Amino acid sequence: MSLTFKNISFYALLIGFVTWACVNPITDFVQIDATSFTTIEADISDDPELSKVRLTSSANRLTSQLSLPISKAIVSVTDQNGVKTSFTEGIPIGTYFPPTGFVGKVGSSYKLNVKMLTGQTYESTTETMKAVPEIENAISRFEIFDQYSEVDIRRAGFTVYLDFKDTPAEGDFYLWNWKHYAKVGFCATCTDGAAYDFKKKDCIQPRIRTDAILNYMCDGNCWDISTNNDLNVFSDVLTNGQRVVGRQVARIPFDNFTPYYFRLEQRSITKNAYAFYQSLISQVQSSGSLFDVPAETRFSLNIKSLTKPSERVLGIFNVFSVRKKIFIIDRRKNIPPGEFPIITVVPGEVYACPPGSVGCLDRAPCIESPTRTKITPEGWVF
Repeated sequence: MSLTFKNISFYALLIGFVTWACVNPITDFVQIDATSFTTIEADISDDPELSKVRLTSSANRLTSQLSLPISKAIVSVTDQNGVKTSFTEGIPIGTYFPPTGFVGKVGSSYKLNVKMLTGQTYESTTETMKAVPEIENAISRFEIFDQYSEVDIRRAGFTVYLDFKDTPAEGDFYLWNWKHYAKVGFCATCTDGAAYDFKKKDCIQPRIRTDAILNYMCDGNCWDISTNNDLNVFSDVLTNGQRVVGRQVARIPFDNFTPYYFRLEQRSITKNAYAFYQSLISQVQSSGSLFDVPAETRFSLNIKSLTKPSERVLGIFNVFSVRKKIFIIDRRKNIPPGEFPIITVVPGEVYACPPGSVGCLDRAPCIESPTRTKITPEGWVF
């Protein structure tokens, strides 16, 4: 069984969407006797870069999009042998990382423990990491969706399909994520007549705003990072042990003729994680909107409060094995006559220091963030 939906960000997903057996009374989306909702997004993986725990606290209305990071918590994971691994808070605040060298192991089981500075304590169920098969093959195909107009970026693009061999064991569940890295020339854009402050690393607005737009070149290599904004999960209930062929996992935009760097992740997730994501997809497909989903379906399936059993926690404890495949999509091949990319032109002017100026700076730094990096992506060949 497989389900896919579009245009929901991954972090919005973790506001929580799995039916819980018993639910506290909800009045106008406000939890009784609570002022906020705790969200725990926890990943344990056999890829050392992917293991982390993110803690946030939302407003007391489930429809609120405001959330605050929870700092100075005690976070740990314990395996089936009683070995405890403590996580340390890093950047951004509210995000906790394992020590260098920590790697989840296939076949091992893990339990999450979180203690807030205020004393609230949370615990997950025990989750076991299952093996994930290799991605055998991945291809892209230029396809046109005629339901969209010619000026709609969704109309023309490259659909990515993959093949893999399901493991012989029953009850395997999969999730696919992907990342795209694009090298950028501008590291700062200031609108409304603003200028870039190289000490504050931000645009400073003038007293009187104008229509002027200034773009600042990067002072070195820099890449923008984009990720999938859909959720794609799969169960082997009908294909156990068989080879899965032509599974659609991504849609790449036709917004240039340049090569497209694409890093695909195939994850083997637990039954609880699959149920969490499956419920989210089903609810959104039936209701049509993220915030139309009934409040009682927004709580975690495998994380509970030990200090206040009636509290409902948002999020998921996700234990998974992962395999990656990097490939480059040539967006010049197999394009039908008359089809052209929808290229976005960057408005404004490129700022440059006046000739003969002393001490002037005109190149902005590449500031590390979840959507930007100066670290050369793995497998980059351009």
